Amino acid sequence: MNSNVSFALGNGRYVKVSEWKGEQRVDLREWEGDKPTKKGISLTLMRWKNLVDSIEYVDQAWKSGTAYQLHLGGNVYCSVREANPCVDIRQYWKPEDKVVPCKKGLCLRPDEYLRLKLIIPDVGSLVPELSSVVPCMFQSDHANQLGYLRCSECNPNDYTNW
Repeated sequence: MNSNVSFALGNGRYVKVSEWKGEQRVDLREWEGDKPTKKGISLTLMRWKNLVDSIEYVDQAWKSGTAYQLHLGGNVYCSVREANPCVDIRQYWKPEDKVVPCKKGLCLRPDEYLRLKLIIPDVGSLVPELSSVVPCMFQSDHANQLGYLRCSECNPNDYTNW
């Protein structure tokens, strides 16, 4: 893998393929000059693959202005709000009884979202391992509901309760 390759989305925002703690990741982040800001999110390869595999559904909601939310894994979601021209990729957390968004994430403006869709094949060619990533919902330990319930990616807030 070619580390530290980035693609401009516009407005100081970039998609960057990099390695962090020995794990390949796809970062969506805002930069100021040559320094990254806290605005953004780092996706594991599985979460990136989940986004890419479902981009047509995100696209349909975005184009029609209807609400849609896609769970990418962990507590990371891709959301389109009704009558809102942006696509939000964000970390959520569960402080009490409800899962709510936090500051980790990036709300992509229409032109940034269109550029993101264009660079998907480029990220795939930089990270050939993406073709062998199997989303956890298709793995053998998810053959039944209990497998899903015990998975920290699929059921991040309650997986220890099973």
